[in-house]
Amino acid sequence: MIKFVMINKKNSRNFEFHSYTEQIMEKVKSDLNSNSLEFYSNKETIRKCTFEYKQTDFFVTFTVAATHETVQLKVDVILPSNDSSNLELHDLKIKIKDSMIADWEQCVWLEDTQSELFAEELYKKVHSVENSLRRLINSIMFFKLGGDWWDRYMPYDLINKYNQRSDQYRRRTPSFDNIHTNLMSIDTGDLIRILNYKTYKLKRNSIFREPDEMNPFEGFAEPLNALTRDEKEKLFLFQSIMNSIFFNTKSIEKLHPNLLEKLEEQMEVDKDFWEDYFLPWFSCDSRKFSGLWNEFTTDRNHVAHNKLIDLKLRDKFNKSMDELQKLIAEAEEKFDAYTETEAASYLEEIRFEAEVSERQKADDWRESVEEATGIRILDESEIIEEFQENLTASFDNIKDMFYYRSDLEFLYNEPTLNEESIIFTIEHNVTRDDIQVIVLPDIDSSAGATSTVTLRVITNDKEEMFDLYYTNGEAEYNDEQTNYMPLVQDHWEVTSGLSKMEKFLSSLISSDFPEITEDEIANVPCHHCESYSVYYLSDEESDGESTLRYSMGECLNCGTVNSLGFCMRCDKTLNQEEDGLCDSCEAYIDAQ
Repeated sequence: MIKFVMINKKNSRNFEFHSYTEQIMEKVKSDLNSNSLEFYSNKETIRKCTFEYKQTDFFVTFTVAATHETVQLKVDVILPSNDSSNLELHDLKIKIKDSMIADWEQCVWLEDTQSELFAEELYKKVHSVENSLRRLINSIMFFKLGGDWWDRYMPYDLINKYNQRSDQYRRRTPSFDNIHTNLMSIDTGDLIRILNYKTYKLKRNSIFREPDEMNPFEGFAEPLNALTRDEKEKLFLFQSIMNSIFFNTKSIEKLHPNLLEKLEEQMEVDKDFWEDYFLPWFSCDSRKFSGLWNEFTTDRNHVAHNKLIDLKLRDKFNKSMDELQKLIAEAEEKFDAYTETEAASYLEEIRFEAEVSERQKADDWRESVEEATGIRILDESEIIEEFQENLTASFDNIKDMFYYRSDLEFLYNEPTLNEESIIFTIEHNVTRDDIQVIVLPDIDSSAGATSTVTLRVITNDKEEMFDLYYTNGEAEYNDEQTNYMPLVQDHWEVTSGLSKMEKFLSSLISSDFPEITEDEIANVPCHHCESYSVYYLSDEESDGESTLRYSMGECLNCGTVNSLGFCMRCDKTLNQEEDGLCDSCEAYIDAQ
């Protein structure tokens, strides 16, 4: 339903109700390209017509009220479907009004359900935008400045405004009288003031500073950090202003500008809220956001104060609110991600500190037990460290035993003793055979418990197991004697197991990994695996077949027997594939 009235017809002597309304609607029909207009009721003071526009039917009623002094014409525009969001309704009401406005002195809008619908739609978004910024400001300020940021940093006028309103709101809503509602109680325009707020502090070299009492340099007439002549003059003026105010408090109104100027000269920015707290989260600068928010505040007040809203204002306001909502939502998303990371880091720090504290308490308790009983109760890391030291020393012994063997490669990986792993490998550089030592740990740091580390030595066809033990100490508190009494003595059983393992490895290396020098390897590759690991021993180095550890020409990598050449004069085996002459025979022939 749309109702408005045109007041005081210009040249009212010539006003003829029927012809005038006919003329107006024909013009509207032409301007809107309508195909249907029909007046179905024609009374002396009321005329009614149907009007079709973009396949939508409307009822338009004109009611005239005339006296000797004035003429008024009331217009009702009705959409039978009662769909106030219909955009054709907006076009029709505006076109009728515009067609008549030049003929009348005033136009008064009486009712507009479409404008009310626009206001209701916009006000929901207004609440969403306002509250999202309130939420973001509160979240950032509480995180950065703590729970007392409002009382500690905000200017007095905002705090006073909040206090005056807060008491009223709390009386009306007793269920919420114990919550913090500061930003919900202040004006929309004040939110942008908070974003751009700055706090100030005295400059380090202000005129209020104290000169240094001691001057380390002799011969100076004044102490270090003394006021300059200009600074003394400024301080004198400030004191003069304050003296005048103290003498007559009413003079502060007159002297206020001078006092403010003098104080500003001595202050510098301490906290810039936008730069320090909000800029990292917004994708625009302060100027743009402030401009958008000020425009939003103006439009918001228009909606909140029940002013008429047309389609252009609705679209404009929707666009500006969408842009603001996007900027705030992006900032909120970035800040939430940041706080999650910071919270996770903080919780990790708290957990770490708690673990350190617990370990310290446990260490202190174990130390007190050891002092009282002589019994050691080791934690898991200490047990592992002791085992690691013994294992490292044992495998160092093995490497030292065979330090002269260039054909063997030793690789030791210090075990974590948290899981099964290969900790020691001995590999023959020629045959590529290896010996592996695998550790199987079972660590139990409970008082009185036994931890076992099993060493499993594996080679091609042999396997042996060696166990190492540690029994943790245990004590109990005797209430009668008010001290700790020993229950289980701590002790290590690793020497025997490691010694047996070392002897086994030494024997295994000597029997299964005989030393092979570079002189025992031929200069030809194996015709099967192409590795240079073909066994060869010159006749000068051997005492016959009995000294050969491998067959002549045997590949120590894959076992294939390769054919080597012979000397065509003396039948010696040659370090080559083809038959030829050995060095001795070549020398003999050359000498003939």
